[in-house]
Amino acid sequence: MSRAVNEETATQAMPLHLFRGAAERRYADRLKAELDVVEASLLEQLAFASKVADAPARYLAEAGGKRVRPMLTLLTSELGDGPNELVRRAAIAVELTHLASLYHDDVMDDAHLRRGVPAAHTVWSNSVAILAGDLLFARASSLVSGMSEEAILLQAQTFERLCLGQLHETVGPEPGDDPMAHYLQVLADKTGALISTAARMGVMFSNAPAEYADPVTEYGERIGVAFQLIDDVIDLSPKAAQTGKL
Repeated sequence: MSRAVNEETATQAMPLHLFRGAAERRYADRLKAELDVVEASLLEQLAFASKVADAPARYLAEAGGKRVRPMLTLLTSELGDGPNELVRRAAIAVELTHLASLYHDDVMDDAHLRRGVPAAHTVWSNSVAILAGDLLFARASSLVSGMSEEAILLQAQTFERLCLGQLHETVGPEPGDDPMAHYLQVLADKTGALISTAARMGVMFSNAPAEYADPVTEYGERIGVAFQLIDDVIDLSPKAAQTGKL
């Protein structure tokens, strides 16, 4: 069931029109080249010798996606020496983690579509989709394990927040909780946590000044919450199926 990557929504979707000057365009070209390297390595990480695992594990990555998280890792690495092997590995790990979470989210939400294709659990089964997500979480953890103790801890904390966000969304606010505060915390955990980790890892592994780590982490979390707010508003639209998702 392997198919070609959706070129319109993968790395080619980078908004090159935002880079207007000659120097900016050169940088955009360099960033796109780095994203292409990350994309190729990502697809390698999604390959499994077992045919039973290979097709579902590759399914959502091959459907496309904007690769916002690895792009952010590469961008924040420019606060230091720029992309290197560890930065690229971090970029792949955060995207694997994101992809893994999508398999699980679609099962829990009983979603029928993801990235314009049938959700994985509708193609195979709930169990296969959940296990495919677990495989990608395992691959992400394996990548991070060889980077640093700080990276291992950050990955574990991020995974915990992803789970807590999904759990709190599933259960809903407790009696006496502020519903809006509960909702925003769910967004911060489910979406903001991983985007903030993507931003932080770019600083961590590029020899950037340590004082940049916390500001880019906060930036990533706020961007993540904003992204999810927009997606939730799109879901409320009567024409949600015709609107691009973040």
